[in-house]
Amino acid sequence: MIHTLVQYFIKYGHLDLPTIGILKWSKQASYWELNKFVAPKEFIELEITEVTPSKQFYNFLADELNISIEQANLQFDAFIQQFKEQKITSLNFGNLGTLHKNENLISWNNLYNADLYYKDLAMDMAPLFESKYEQANKNRDYWWVWTIGLILIAAALILLKPL
Repeated sequence: MIHTLVQYFIKYGHLDLPTIGILKWSKQASYWELNKFVAPKEFIELEITEVTPSKQFYNFLADELNISIEQANLQFDAFIQQFKEQKITSLNFGNLGTLHKNENLISWNNLYNADLYYKDLAMDMAPLFESKYEQANKNRDYWWVWTIGLILIAAALILLKPL
């Protein structure tokens, strides 16, 4: 069951857990600050509220488990009830995090670290293109000297050959 819940969470960005709350994948867009793009922030948070799962969720659950929607509803309710009845327990959502229950206190331990995937991007001024272009042109400005020099040497050799 937990594997299917993780798949739903990754696909839709939220997971409604009755009598527990909503597990949300929150995103903050990147922004420009002091000549750099600050990386976007992503984190997973638990919002404690009374919620009921959507019909879309039960359809997804039924499709993944190859059972009817009614069976999916019953199995999910039993899964949540089992979690709620235990005094100290946890649900491991893989590398995303863990949902902990200690007596009546429910908390989320976030293991997802988006900083591994996003970095700030500093914008430095690049050297001007013209400076490289002008440097290359300065090296080619003396081609005519070499041409005249070769013509003079060739003319001298032609004139001095009969002698």
